[in-house]
Amino acid sequence: AVVSTQSTGTNSAEEEFSEGLLSVVKPAIENVDTQVQSLRTTQAKLKDCIDNLSGDLNNIADMQKDLPNLEHYVKKLMSIKRRVTTVNNVLTNVQDRVQMLQSRVSKEQTRKRTLLTAG
Repeated sequence: AVVSTQSTGTNSAEEEFSEGLLSVVKPAIENVDTQVQSLRTTQAKLKDCIDNLSGDLNNIADMQKDLPNLEHYVKKLMSIKRRVTTVNNVLTNVQDRVQMLQSRVSKEQTRKRTLLTAG
């Protein structure tokens, strides 16, 4: 009877620890996921704006040969666009990892509940 009580106590302590850890980690993961998604949306909008501006500058440069050379500015915008794209790719990877972590936490929580229910 003593061994059974200790085993149940250990499972209960593990469950409490698991639930406590999950209650701390899950909101943080969800918060990061939301912020990454928001940042990705903003990055996509910025990329579109840069594309539009770059196209407009090219059109102006083609129409107005008397204007100062805008090619330098177009090149700068293209460089910024590449950096934005790189950051967006990194954010996509981070979001994928956060979602994978969130999935693992949920699976582990389900596994623990199943073990406790069966035991």
